[in-house]
Amino acid sequence: MKQITPFSIPHLICASLAAASINANAEDISQKNSQAIEDMKIELNKQKEEAVQWHGYFRAGFTSNENGSGAGNSTIQAPNAGAFYRLGGGESNYAATNFSRKFNTDSGAWAKAYFGLVYEDRDARRWVFDTQNKTIFMDKAYVEMGNLDFSPEALFWAGRVNWSDDIHILDRKYYEIRSPGIGIKGVELSNGKLDLFLTSHDSDGDKTYTDENGTTVIYEDDARPRTHTLGVEYRTGPWWLTGSVQTNSENSSYSVTKTINGVEDTYVGETAKTGAHIMVNYAQPTYFGLTDGRVKYVAQYSTGTSAAFLGRHGDTNQSNDGGQNYRVFVDGLASFGNWDINTIALFQQKNDVDFEGNDNTWWTIGGRTSYYFNQNLALQFEAGYNGSSYSSDTEEEEGGLATFTIAPTLKLKKAFFSRPEIRFYATYAKYTGDYNAGSLDGYSSNEDDSFTFGAQAEIWF
Repeated sequence: MKQITPFSIPHLICASLAAASINANAEDISQKNSQAIEDMKIELNKQKEEAVQWHGYFRAGFTSNENGSGAGNSTIQAPNAGAFYRLGGGESNYAATNFSRKFNTDSGAWAKAYFGLVYEDRDARRWVFDTQNKTIFMDKAYVEMGNLDFSPEALFWAGRVNWSDDIHILDRKYYEIRSPGIGIKGVELSNGKLDLFLTSHDSDGDKTYTDENGTTVIYEDDARPRTHTLGVEYRTGPWWLTGSVQTNSENSSYSVTKTINGVEDTYVGETAKTGAHIMVNYAQPTYFGLTDGRVKYVAQYSTGTSAAFLGRHGDTNQSNDGGQNYRVFVDGLASFGNWDINTIALFQQKNDVDFEGNDNTWWTIGGRTSYYFNQNLALQFEAGYNGSSYSSDTEEEEGGLATFTIAPTLKLKKAFFSRPEIRFYATYAKYTGDYNAGSLDGYSSNEDDSFTFGAQAEIWF
């Protein structure tokens, strides 16, 4: 019979202690491993957050007219109007690239640096970076700092910035800060947040300047004045309120050469010494209460130095002393079923901005719809009318432009602002009143309509 070796109580106690020690060591190792993994995750997230980030935007393509020739630099835009309907309005190869890097500290304070470049070429050919005049430029170079111990809720910045809000369908920025400057954002005040900024910029040193409407301005001095702007913004709920005051370093006389209804004449202006701008912006979270979407109601007014380019702070032309500029618009976006629709109604009036006795009225109404066959295929339609008038004490012209565009579009998902897009488009344009198609490449002043087609890719990321 096999003999069984008996275990004594001491033996059992020792075995139990050994097992407990093994379990404790295993648990300790597991905890250390878990902590090491957690520390590694934190370090990887920190490295990821501090890595260089790349963001950008571009649109690129071609436009041809009904004769098969290139549309060149032409945009399909009514004279004396502030914008055009962008879906088929004109060719524009445009690229903006932005880099940023964040710097963190153990205290929680952080800084972030931004740098951006922009390039534009309206010709459908190889993009040459070194032989064209002023087609590539620095868009931004600034630093932000936040979570500082004396003001953890505020964000401080300095450098050259380019911030804006736009009317997408018109490719028109209605509020911009694009200038060297310094500022603070996010100061808590009552139920909202306050931003303050100070900018300072020199106007283009060129003695001769031609704006987008073909108006040529010649300054008596070799350089235009330096403009300083002190601005404030306040956001609370759906409201966005802004105001700014400006001052010029000196007065400067200039002459304006403008063709009005076929008659070319030269007018004299005196740059404004001071100016001001205000804006009231209300965002409705539905499409007029009818369906999902949003509506922006915006009213703006500027005078003096601020009147030259309504809503822009920095990089502007000069305004005539006593000039006034005001604008109201309603910009809506709706979604229902397989449809998205973007609508715009706008009115703008400029008085004595280019020179004394000058009046310029612009109004527009239009919309773009997108019908989605599925997640990746859409058919876009865009139609709009721009009406405008321009006058001096002796001459006046008035007319309009209607555009109609259809664009089969490839997308990655069913959403109005989802990008990238690849689209083919065809546009019919009809001029009215005193206006004609003579400003478009390939057309003469005897023609009042045009047909163009093209293809374009667009992306932002």
